[in-house]
Amino acid sequence: MAQARFVCLICRHVFPESRARLSPVEPEEDHLACPRCGSSQIEPYPFDPDVPVHNPLEPDEEEA
Repeated sequence: MAQARFVCLICRHVFPESRARLSPVEPEEDHLACPRCGSSQIEPYPFDPDVPVHNPLEPDEEEA
């Protein structure tokens, strides 16, 4: 099973849950923080590998 991924709302860094670190501001609580900038403003990354990716370089089927 794939682990959860998060995106930082400050630096836009995408990282897996295993790379997240506990926030140094409130160490007694389990607040996750971005491993790059340390911000606790993160949210789940909505990428779904089963959804087809749209290639902007290919013409749309409607235009063909």
